[in-house]
Amino acid sequence: MNRPLTNPRSTLHALIPFGVGTADVESLLSYFCRLAVSHSVSTLILSRTIAQHFGHSVAANFDWHERQIAGIRESALTWSAALSALTSVQNLDNLTFLPWREVISQNGLSIFKRGQFCSDCFTEDVACGRQPYFRLAWESTEVTCCPIHRKPLSCDCPSCGKNNVRHAAAVVVPGWCTHCGGFLGETTKSEKSQEVEPASLWKARQIGELLASQDNLAITSNRSQFIGAITQIVSTAHGGKAAPFSRRIGIAKSTVHHWLKEGGTPSLEISLKIAAHYGVSLKNLLSGELSQWQPPALDEQLAFELSSSQTLRNAPRTIDWTSIEENLVAFLSLPTPISVLEAARRLDMEARQLYLRANKTTRQLGERWKDHLKRKQEAKVVAAWPYLEYACLEIWGEGKTVTRREILKRVPEEVLSSVPNLLNVLKEVQEHLQQSESLSKSELVA
Repeated sequence: MNRPLTNPRSTLHALIPFGVGTADVESLLSYFCRLAVSHSVSTLILSRTIAQHFGHSVAANFDWHERQIAGIRESALTWSAALSALTSVQNLDNLTFLPWREVISQNGLSIFKRGQFCSDCFTEDVACGRQPYFRLAWESTEVTCCPIHRKPLSCDCPSCGKNNVRHAAAVVVPGWCTHCGGFLGETTKSEKSQEVEPASLWKARQIGELLASQDNLAITSNRSQFIGAITQIVSTAHGGKAAPFSRRIGIAKSTVHHWLKEGGTPSLEISLKIAAHYGVSLKNLLSGELSQWQPPALDEQLAFELSSSQTLRNAPRTIDWTSIEENLVAFLSLPTPISVLEAARRLDMEARQLYLRANKTTRQLGERWKDHLKRKQEAKVVAAWPYLEYACLEIWGEGKTVTRREILKRVPEEVLSSVPNLLNVLKEVQEHLQQSESLSKSELVA
């Protein structure tokens, strides 16, 4: 009989991310810190809990805040999927730069490691009755100011003056100094006197617009469309000549050739330069949407002719999540449960994607698989129990202590190899035998 489809309880609190769909979207790092505070544990303990849940080990010197969990590398995908699986909150990859991983090179997104913040944003959070949180835009080194409050971002505590106070501690409460506990929403005199350059404001607004669009992307950005947009810019603005294009944005011609011919991808910094010099928004450039773009007036430059031959690329895969959901529901009805990894293999996907986009059904599969494994283990213990009882009685009869070595002499290896946690099971067997012996003696006395 199949179990009814229910929504499994989440292992961790299902916190709702802040600012989703806006330029002030919360970073995954901030979400992780708030989750630790919600459970009243340190960030290290929570990171170990997450790792252990998925069968990974964490080194003693593990620095969670240096793993760039809000970036575009594998660590960001792993952590966002793990947190989605444990909290039941879908699409936590939208708290990272992952939606743009196909159009930003793996080493092309620099993360500000010391942690920067806008004190006015924290003050505004408190004034609105909202818990202060770290914005995803603050993670990028390309963002140096707050476009809303038109002030530079800071990484120094206004109370104690310490640097790197945003998350370098075991317990992190977003909005408060990890060194002195002071509120980071206080504005210092130096911040008030600093002016923000127009170029810095433009960059911050472009990245803010990019992040605001992540939650509503109709199609995941892909490299072929992005490179197609660059090719269109080179063709329209420079007649297909790469030399003036490369000089204008300050890179080598070989770099442009690498993008167009060999599979390279520009960094976020270079993409911002292209957007600025050719009058296109960063979001439209990375998405390959230049249908409304008109090239600015440019001075003519002498350059070699860019070859029009292009290497044919496979079309990006379009994932039908409705069909995926139907397949997952069908897997739930299989007579023999399957794991999430097996379901992902059958669907030619990653398990992390299933947790992020089909969270509820995927967790149902996971819970059903865990129940299946538990029942199998219990069945193995039941099958081995008579052998273990007989062996224990025989060992006691010889006046010896029950040890693993003595058990191995008396019980077939194929029986013992299937018993999980053998030492704990042996302890339970001995306690059961002792209780049965005590009960028999009391009945004889009666």
